[in-house]
Amino acid sequence: MKLASDTVDIEVPPDLEGLSRTLRVADVIRRRDLDFVSKPGELVESEFETGSLSAAGRKAFALMLRKAGPEAGEDSKTFTITKKELRGSHKGNERIQPVMDELLRVIVRIRTTSKKGKPAIMSQSLLSSCVEEISEDGMSVVEFQFSESFKRVIQRSDYYARVNLGVMLALQSRYSLTLYDLGCLIINRQNRVVKMNVDELRRRLGVPDGSFKNFAEFRRDVLVKSKAEIDQLADFIVEWEEIRGSGRGRPVEAVKLTFSPKDPVEQEETAKELDRPKVGRRARRDGSVEEVAAIPAAAPVAALPSSKPFPTGSMHFCGDQRLLTIVADFGGGWDKDLIAGAFREKMGDRLKTLTGVPLYKSWEGFCKSFVGLRGRP
Repeated sequence: MKLASDTVDIEVPPDLEGLSRTLRVADVIRRRDLDFVSKPGELVESEFETGSLSAAGRKAFALMLRKAGPEAGEDSKTFTITKKELRGSHKGNERIQPVMDELLRVIVRIRTTSKKGKPAIMSQSLLSSCVEEISEDGMSVVEFQFSESFKRVIQRSDYYARVNLGVMLALQSRYSLTLYDLGCLIINRQNRVVKMNVDELRRRLGVPDGSFKNFAEFRRDVLVKSKAEIDQLADFIVEWEEIRGSGRGRPVEAVKLTFSPKDPVEQEETAKELDRPKVGRRARRDGSVEEVAAIPAAAPVAALPSSKPFPTGSMHFCGDQRLLTIVADFGGGWDKDLIAGAFREKMGDRLKTLTGVPLYKSWEGFCKSFVGLRGRP
């Protein structure tokens, strides 16, 4: 599997008059048969007004956009894509109609310009029509048209995200997919940092109203899981910094996201992971299994859990995201090094041999008791 860095940078031909920069890149991708899709930056930075797209919906729209290529902005153009292309690695076609219904129903808010050339927000659907053949002969297709509003956006789009299809199809979470698109949009910029308040980030990611209201839940179930998937499969990694307010409990008010390219060795390992079977990928990502090479003339070796003791240095350099998540969720806003120092003092030599789930449970219990005795800072 090739990553973005393995591919020669896409040079936009100046001779494609009448096409936006995003569509010119789509033309290059088609002519060179590259495994990428050119997504309008305006779409990547959009927010959901009604509904939200599932992971299957996001992948399907990207595949339809790639199929349309540089003609995506043409008026009254109907495109055709086979069901086989749309379903990806899934064997059946039963998911296609619900996904098409999603794309017809969802409303997104996209930054654009008015007819007067002034900055504006456009509320729009993504598709205007969809016709699915009902035959199951292996050659059945879906005919579709982009909405007039979306065509207007892509006709004027002058910045884009170059999305790797292999990585996109490998990602499982809809939040990972959205965050990956954002990384593809800004990874080649000089400034790879994006700051958003929490509500804006939730809207960007398409988090439904009422879900993950508590930031600790949002962090654990959206940010941490998305980061793990992206770090494992993309050619860049994502980090975030939580910016807290000054009110009671110092609630998280904003998040600063930083995207950083991987070095050549890391990219090579990522490419190998993309070529491995999906089975076991989550376990490899979580470190719950470890691949053990065969040892000649020895009994079979069972896969061992990856386990490390509690860090002896500053928690700011801790590589175990779960330990950091626990102290962020249950540490009451106290300095994590202060809590860690008290934890080491209490546990003593026992901490040298405590690993895995017992360590996490002990650390969580201590954080809770620390806050219970001292209150919040």
